Amino acid sequence: MPPSLQLLLAATLVFVGAVVQALLALKAGAWKRARAQVMLMSLGFALQTGFIYLRGEEVRQCPIRSLPDILVFISWSVVLLYFLLGSSFRLSLLGLFTAPLVALMQGMAFMNGFAPYPPKGPINALVELHIALALISYAAFALACITGVMYLIQERMLKRHHIGGLFYQLPPIQGLAHAIQRTVRLGLLLLSIALGISFALHLPMTKTGHVVFAWIVWALYAVISLLMWKHFTSPRKTAWLAVIGFILPFISLWIVTHA
Repeated sequence: MPPSLQLLLAATLVFVGAVVQALLALKAGAWKRARAQVMLMSLGFALQTGFIYLRGEEVRQCPIRSLPDILVFISWSVVLLYFLLGSSFRLSLLGLFTAPLVALMQGMAFMNGFAPYPPKGPINALVELHIALALISYAAFALACITGVMYLIQERMLKRHHIGGLFYQLPPIQGLAHAIQRTVRLGLLLLSIALGISFALHLPMTKTGHVVFAWIVWALYAVISLLMWKHFTSPRKTAWLAVIGFILPFISLWIVTHA
């Protein structure tokens, strides 16, 4: 196994460990914003970054051209947004819900295998930026999905009066609803910039599959964002839209990379 994949395997195991640590801390009633989990998430992020660097050296370009590499890049972006947004949204348990998704996506990457890239000509920095921003926007939508799951779990606990350790660590339910809206808008902004770059590059929609699906994803989240902004949906329905809406960009990765 090459060093790059060793780092990725280690990162995946660290994220699994972060989930186990968080569950044990909650069960023991010793969460207190679990510093250990932040350390584990930081270690996993560092290992992910090391993988992306070594993988880039192997393929001689930004490793965002194959499905396994795209899954890892989105996972890396999700953890990056976790650090950038989690504290500002006061989502103390975000890591518990983020780590399983990251570990799952990296496990899928392993199952698909990492093949060498075909030779290519000079690298266009704008093309790389276009793809990277689109993938980071997908990570923002993934974070909105995770936050939506947190909202639905807390709502269910309130309805069933299951007030326990997990409930007390979740932020106020109104805060979760606002966090969903903000992450959806962030993802929409990043995707809009990525698609704006595609216009500058004159990428033909009919001949570039990933651009077609990016526009479809943009339209979906533009509608979701509009519904949120106009308050046409309840917070519960907003959470469901964020959760179910992520299915489209997630599935589109397989369609585009296997087209």
